[in-house]
Amino acid sequence: MTHKKHPEQPEAEPAPEETGAGETDVLEALPAEDAPCEPAEAGKPPIEEELKQELAKLNDRYLRMAADFDNFRKRQVKERQDLVSYANETMVLDILPVLDNLERALAANGDAKDEDCQAGVIKGVELTMRMFQQILSRNGVERIKAVGQKFDPRLHEAIAPVMTDQMEPETVVEEAEAGYSLNARVIRPAKVKVAKPPVPAPNEDDVLKAKEDQDA
Repeated sequence: MTHKKHPEQPEAEPAPEETGAGETDVLEALPAEDAPCEPAEAGKPPIEEELKQELAKLNDRYLRMAADFDNFRKRQVKERQDLVSYANETMVLDILPVLDNLERALAANGDAKDEDCQAGVIKGVELTMRMFQQILSRNGVERIKAVGQKFDPRLHEAIAPVMTDQMEPETVVEEAEAGYSLNARVIRPAKVKVAKPPVPAPNEDDVLKAKEDQDA
């Protein structure tokens, strides 16, 4: 009995895999930069605009501070100028009464007819001088001591020697012009004459001997 050969059945192709889960895995595996950008929030300016606004505010603040500093510097300069210009205002106001008294004394001296009036004028001038000295002292001005003091080149200016054996050498014997200091600093040295030892007279024998030596 002959067996009939059946034709070979083709092998069944594998069923395609479901793609839903695989696509999800691929999307999750994408890097962050490949992800689509989210749109900017509505109504919020971009970062460049914010930076421009902040820069404008800082620039405005800087200009205001620069203007304030310039005004402050100008005020300081003016105050220093005023201080220099009017530094002696108090002293001048103190001196003006002295000037007034001197003018009164001169006017009274012109009307003086007798010795009593002249003596009164002299007394008034002395009082005025004392008042003036007190004003100078209040403002730090002191008279430099001279006569009887040891000559000090920091305080005195020698204008002439005085040959004498009555006083120690280098002692101030006469004051030609008073000196003054301001707050312990010399502003005008006193002009003085200073004692010097007298030069001894030459011996006559020595003079004759010197003359003979010259003639020889």
